[in-house]
Amino acid sequence: MKKHLLALALLATLSALPLAAQAADLSFSGQAVNHNDKIVIDFQVAAGSTVSLWTDSWQSGLNFDPQLYVARGGVIVDHNDDNEIASLASAGAGYYDAGLQFTATAPGGYRLVLSAASNDARGTTLAQGFAYDGSTPIKLADWNQPSYDVNANDQKGGFWRVNLSGVETATVVPEPGRISLMLAGLLSIALVVRKRQGKR
Repeated sequence: MKKHLLALALLATLSALPLAAQAADLSFSGQAVNHNDKIVIDFQVAAGSTVSLWTDSWQSGLNFDPQLYVARGGVIVDHNDDNEIASLASAGAGYYDAGLQFTATAPGGYRLVLSAASNDARGTTLAQGFAYDGSTPIKLADWNQPSYDVNANDQKGGFWRVNLSGVETATVVPEPGRISLMLAGLLSIALVVRKRQGKR
């Protein structure tokens, strides 16, 4: 029984670790719930790489209008709300999707933040936070995003997808709440194992 519980604890730990991938072209997707949710992806690039980052999840208003921020060392180096890059549009990004392209002058790590449009950065660093930080979460299904069409009742879906091209590796960073739940679960399993050991 002890080995079984330890195996379950190990499986729970591994399943809660961030998603990671190693390839030149990557895609991550998921489901946002609230208007102030942020999806964070850390990625590494080689010097001289042409990096393309874009969403293709807006789907003509089926899902929320996304925007992207890119930071290096915590400093925001680029931002885009509405994609205007023709090559990314041909890769599936709609006008209200977000798209960025840049050439890396030095190798290293970057952080990508995906948020709903109008949840803007408060300054030039990620540490300064975003406009909706600390506000009461509103379900996307109930939120009237500033860019939505009142006649179509659109942009209520939470599906998101981010595509990365020209990167070495990328990892989705788990939200703090998910980490807390994972630690609480591991603690519970450890307490059960300890209690059973004490009964022997």
